[in-house]
Amino acid sequence: MLSFFSSCVTDDSFFPEENTGNVISSAALVTVLNNFDTTTTFLSENEQCFRFVYPITLGYNTDSTIKIESYDGLVDVISSQGANFNVTGLEFPINIIFRNTDTMLSISNEVALLTVLSECQFDTIRDDFDQFFNGCFKFDYPITFFNMTGEETEITTDDAFRIFYQEQGTAYQPSFKFPVNVLVSPNFESNTIETYFGFYRLIESCESRCPSLSFTSDLTDQFNLGYQFTADFPDIEEVGVYDWFVGGQFIESDGPNNQGDNVLIRNFDSPGTYEVCIKAETADCPEGITFCKQIEVTAFCPELFFDFEQEQGTLGYTFTSSFSNMEELNYQWYIDNELIENDGGANGDNMLFSNLSPGEHVVCIRTETPSCPNGAEFCKEIIVEPICPNLFFTIEQEGNTPSYNFTANFENIDTVTYQWEINGDIIEQDGGQEGDNMFFFQFDPGTYEICIRAETDTCPDGAEFCEQLVIE
Repeated sequence: MLSFFSSCVTDDSFFPEENTGNVISSAALVTVLNNFDTTTTFLSENEQCFRFVYPITLGYNTDSTIKIESYDGLVDVISSQGANFNVTGLEFPINIIFRNTDTMLSISNEVALLTVLSECQFDTIRDDFDQFFNGCFKFDYPITFFNMTGEETEITTDDAFRIFYQEQGTAYQPSFKFPVNVLVSPNFESNTIETYFGFYRLIESCESRCPSLSFTSDLTDQFNLGYQFTADFPDIEEVGVYDWFVGGQFIESDGPNNQGDNVLIRNFDSPGTYEVCIKAETADCPEGITFCKQIEVTAFCPELFFDFEQEQGTLGYTFTSSFSNMEELNYQWYIDNELIENDGGANGDNMLFSNLSPGEHVVCIRTETPSCPNGAEFCKEIIVEPICPNLFFTIEQEGNTPSYNFTANFENIDTVTYQWEINGDIIEQDGGQEGDNMFFFQFDPGTYEICIRAETDTCPDGAEFCEQLVIE
């Protein structure tokens, strides 16, 4: 079936094809093959997270390549690997199809293949390295790494490695220049690792001695950056006691032997990347084991919103907030940049009533939370039109005399006080519940302007109604 099985050599490898020079070293591929071979018997192709679209070309640590025509061929290649003959890379691009789909996806480089690992929830080289480094193994310096840009960097001390590792960022996958010498517990004897295949064999030896730790993380309060971390590994009863760390700082001891709840509640101060770890030691694992996760605490600003209604016939406005998670968020009402009221949260009514004066006003709700340190706001400009009485009066002359009676008559006259004026001079106050709304005056010959004028809270600039009268 596979032509490369036709000849064998004493190191359990095959006579593969000559390297075409197109094979790229790929730690992500070695991770895929290691995850495909996680059980005593291989899963069927349909049970794997994804399947390759064949043929694919793989590269060996012997600087030779082999073309795989089927899943059975891939299984044989994985099973036949050994310390001296193992897969280290492949030719890009490749095509894959995720389980339970028919869509073919093109993978053109290592970064894209790492994304596939994430979709399949496979631990990466970095995940395993972070878990077992300094516990199961240490570096026997000097060690040479390739940095994010592919440049070689020689590391000679733990401090130098710590600085280098932090500078590469959380997306960096440890890229070794093989061979790499490591000191393996419990006696920390020197061992040489030639490829990532050898790295995974080292990890297998670590896992067999030490319990497999893990925890889940859940966002519980997006505004206050609240998280709940829950330890949920199978050997939790056997471990008994373990410790929580955030950013390298000890937080608390936990576990069934410590009367713990296996939960860590944490509110972070600001958005950012935080490393959360649990660490444990057992009799079979005296060097200790650590499991860590990089938690991306992201900024989140709420989308604030409110509506308003004007009470008919008044300058009273009711403002009502309406946005997601109001019961979890405290915020403030502002009118024309002046703080009016605190609202929101479990006890807030999310409403504001205010009598506004005629003119332009800016009404806002604002909030500032740990998840939104620069604050969020929502504002509306309110144009308040004055509400003025529609003044009116009638004129009646007494016979053929210069005496006249004026009678005011308009809506809501019993609640409006006003004044009678002749040619701009105030003659009499009237209106309201005490007024008679009548005005008598005897004129001399001439031209007169008779007005009623009123000022109210809803009409601060006043309203007037005037008639001109000519007396012969």
